Amino acid sequence: MDRKGILVGLGILLAAIDLTIEIKVLPLLYEGVPIPFPSTAKPIGNILFSATFLHLTLIAMNLMVVLAVMKRLGYKSSFLPSKSSDWLDLSAFLIMALSGLLMWFYPIAFLFFLGSGIYIVLAEMR
Repeated sequence: MDRKGILVGLGILLAAIDLTIEIKVLPLLYEGVPIPFPSTAKPIGNILFSATFLHLTLIAMNLMVVLAVMKRLGYKSSFLPSKSSDWLDLSAFLIMALSGLLMWFYPIAFLFFLGSGIYIVLAEMR
């Protein structure tokens, strides 16, 4: 199979996995929220924040998988991470996205969110 075929197959596989995860996890985020929303309640902020971080986590995981496969297949490009610090930056982004999702269920995840956010800011300053 050629390299383009592998990447297309990977894209289809990742889309199927993402769809399955989204179908299984999104109802857990909406659990306990009365639908339709009462006229005075504002529960939508928590739902949107959690759903946004779920999608951000899926995007970060997909990005890391595609970049790792492209590197393994031998693609040469300037946008592929070449140094270990580049992969560390991507890992910090994934940790930030995942901890952003988890901090609404486990408040201790805010420390990981804050730490990875500070690392990303400091890494961009160098």
